Amino acid sequence: MKLTYILFFILFSSFCYADADKSIEMVTDQWPPYYGANMYNQGPVTEISRRVLNKLGYQAKVTFVPWKRALEHSKQGHYDAVLGAYFNNERSVFFWHSDAVASSRVVLFSYPENYKQASDLSAINGHSVCVINGYFYSDEFTSSSLISKIKSNTLKHCFERLIARRVDYVAADKLVGQAILDEQFPGDRTKLTTLPIIISQQTIHILWSKKTPGNFQLNKSFNSTLQELKKSGEIEQIWQKHGFQSATGKQ
Repeated sequence: MKLTYILFFILFSSFCYADADKSIEMVTDQWPPYYGANMYNQGPVTEISRRVLNKLGYQAKVTFVPWKRALEHSKQGHYDAVLGAYFNNERSVFFWHSDAVASSRVVLFSYPENYKQASDLSAINGHSVCVINGYFYSDEFTSSSLISKIKSNTLKHCFERLIARRVDYVAADKLVGQAILDEQFPGDRTKLTTLPIIISQQTIHILWSKKTPGNFQLNKSFNSTLQELKKSGEIEQIWQKHGFQSATGKQ
């Protein structure tokens, strides 16, 4: 009887452990219209990621925290993956990156009178730009010593600084910036504009922490299934359901 109980306990524990292994802890910041805690299905990037993981037999839990904390805690292995991020060489030390889930265009928001005719970043040399702590924008932008980067923890705070004219520009994904202005600053929305200077064209990925065992293989399986769902048209349907024309960042 005692032996039967022990065998049952071991078998039960094994099943519980297997189920736990099928849970993926993801973390990110609020970034509508791509993803957010209060969005329908937490946004299209979240829904796509969950759909791919569900096909692989995983359940994904997404926690929303400030961006720098999301990156640092994932580097340390407190989370399995970062949901929806740009990828660069610095991050490759800590993460494997998925195939592109979406694309993003990073632009500058400002008052029209601040715009100087120029087709590149030289237009903002000597000026201050509000950026999010821990965000990657582009190698050229980050390395420029002629642009003063004023760090903030939220895009809302960046726009508050811009509206109060404490900074000259705000750097942000075009759709994300427009969404923040529409929701938080409708009275100032028409006073601001996006400059015809593109800081960068980026793709959006899942960053899989190298601290989590099995993430290398999971990333390969994720990419394979993501491509299958793209070919089937299911990914496009998710984007359209959320009001996007496609995954190219158009609404």
